[in-house]
Formats: sequence, structure tokens, C-alpha cells
Amino acid sequence: MLGELLAAAGYQVEVVEAFKGEPLPAELGAEDVLVVMGGPMGVADIGQPEFPWLAPVVALLRARLAKDWPNVGICLGMQLIAHAAGAKVVPMTDADGRRLREVGWGRLDFVGTDAITRGLPASIEVLHWHGDGCALPAGATLLASTPVCPVQMFRLGRSFGMQFHPEIDGPTACVWAEEDAEFVRAANGPDGVALLQAASAEAARRTYGHRRRLLAQALAAVTA
Repeated sequence: MLGELLAAAGYQVEVVEAFKGEPLPAELGAEDVLVVMGGPMGVADIGQPEFPWLAPVVALLRARLAKDWPNVGICLGMQLIAHAAGAKVVPMTDADGRRLREVGWGRLDFVGTDAITRGLPASIEVLHWHGDGCALPAGATLLASTPVCPVQMFRLGRSFGMQFHPEIDGPTACVWAEEDAEFVRAANGPDGVALLQAASAEAARRTYGHRRRLLAQALAAVTA
């Protein structure tokens, strides 16, 4: 969905798989949009030898944020934007210090008013898939939250971050549940994988309109 929306807006989409050792784009400018997607690693892994690409991505984001050039971060991508902007990113825990993970189709509550959320209901359903959360970067506007994760979406100048996954369809969610089964079960119990797979086709169908509108308006807002 994300690539389709960018292409429809006139952008030429180039996919760089940094985790496979592909070099980061060297000549991005103000007219380009840097999109950073998700992954099972986290900010705590920056500097680890198995993730040599994380630090260069953060450096690129930091340079672009300083110039207010447009960036999009989804899941890990949002956390890296927050980290580049000086905000803390840490594992989510409850009041007793136990790890929390937010996985599956669930409610997202919008905060305040913004062009990104114009015309949408106060709450929508999205796919959550994370165990870390970030603080709100200085100067950013909070746009959405959940009880488990207060900072679910923010806008920082011409950049925005979404902790959830508006771009994922039902079949992809089912594949993720299988590939990331240990994490899903840690979040939702021994039946977590089966339940998520059973729910994903219908959840993706009924949420498609809201998710697409949100993503399209977010892209429009930061590329205007």
C-alpha cells in the first residue's frame, strides 16, 4: 500500500534492503522522502556487529531532521526517528516491570486534530506488532496512542512516525505470525498465532479504508 501511494503521488520508489548490506542512498534531498520500515531489531541493537546498518540509518535520519526534509517511519522506523531526534526508546513494561508486547489487530485512539487524521473517526483498528516504545520527541505533536503505548504516532515537522502497521494486508499478517511465532505467543499466549491468523483476513478487509486514508493523508501532509 505504501509504495502504491507514493507512486500515485508521483514518486519513483526505490527499495533499499540495508539489512542485506545494500548501501544507503547517497544523494537524497529535500524533494525526496526517506521511508524507514520495521524489523525485529531495536534501538538497543545500534552498534551491535550483527546490525551494522542501524547507526548509518540513524545518522541519515538525524541529518534530514536537522534540515526538516521529509521522513516516514513505521514501527522500528518510527523508533529510529525518535532516537535520532533525541527521544528515549525502551522496552515496554507494566507497573511491576514485566515486559509488555502489543501484537495483533486492535484499537488506536487519535489525539487532537491534524491534517493527517482529518475525516477519520476518533478511533480506528490497526495492526500492532512491537515490544518497544518511545517518548515523544521534543517539538513533536502526538497524534495517536493506546493504553499500552502512549506514543503511537507523531508528527515532527515534515516527518511522521507510526508505531503500528497501516500498510500490512491479511496474508502478510498471517505470514508474520508464523515467522515471528515466539514473539506472538509471548504477547498473546500459546494460541496467539492461530488466533491472529484466523482474524487477519477479515480485520484487514474491514480496516482497509481507514488505514489507506490515514497513510495517504500522512504522506500528503509531509510532502506538501
